[in-house]
Amino acid sequence: MDDQQWYERILRSIDDPSLGLPGFPSVYQQEVFVGKSNEVALAEAFTFYKIVKSGSYPLRRSSRVLDFGVGWGRIIRFFLNDVDPGNLHGVDVDDAILDVASSTGVPGNLAQIGPNAPLAYADGYFDVVYAFSVFSHLSEASATFWLAELMRVLKPGGTLVMTTTTDHFLELCEACSYKESGRNQYEEDYARMFADPAAARRRYAAGEHVYAPVAGNADVLEASNYGWAAMPPAFVQRQIGGLAQSVAFVDDPSLLPQGFFTVRKNASFAQRVGRKLRSLASA
Repeated sequence: MDDQQWYERILRSIDDPSLGLPGFPSVYQQEVFVGKSNEVALAEAFTFYKIVKSGSYPLRRSSRVLDFGVGWGRIIRFFLNDVDPGNLHGVDVDDAILDVASSTGVPGNLAQIGPNAPLAYADGYFDVVYAFSVFSHLSEASATFWLAELMRVLKPGGTLVMTTTTDHFLELCEACSYKESGRNQYEEDYARMFADPAAARRRYAAGEHVYAPVAGNADVLEASNYGWAAMPPAFVQRQIGGLAQSVAFVDDPSLLPQGFFTVRKNASFAQRVGRKLRSLASA
């Protein structure tokens, strides 16, 4: 079915388990992991799903897709409309949320990974890899490791799509730090996020990775690896630009609350020759 029909069907599945689609954890569990629940959480997931599809070659049932940071499975379920469940893979560092995902029938091959440990996949295994709100939390060392690792498991010509916070988030932190009274709890947290929010913005503008160690809910989310991060385009270009045919960046809060990168890995020699032959044949 087309994307809109599929989206409406998934929305109905919130209250209708007879549709045979994955279920949902409690509202509390949903919001702990993504800050949203049910219809609002799915609306954001659907937007990102369409971004991933639009940046990739047409998906087939045989395409292999990796959800890096699968959580409770709000995004991976959308790919059931395009890809055979056996070709869907989801990994996360939190074994507790993977248990939740499995118990609610989230599709695909779900596996726990270490904070900075190689993935158990061969080089060039996936056609598409995506990561929603993962690099927005990784330290510079972790981001550097995972950018290289995700490019390793991506096929030549494959697509990596990932989100990150941007200067919009750093600007919010700076604005909260200037507010002297009447701050709510969120504003208090943002105000204290960076010792010098203005300096953090300057580093981001200069193309530096910006990170505030916070730690997370799961035992594996230690402050050395996990906090709040903003990953500018120049940083990504330095890390994996040499492996990529293209690195595109969009920062549009009206579309998604985070910016997102769409990276196309360099094609293999055989792929380049094939494209050239097809171009000549159509000329």
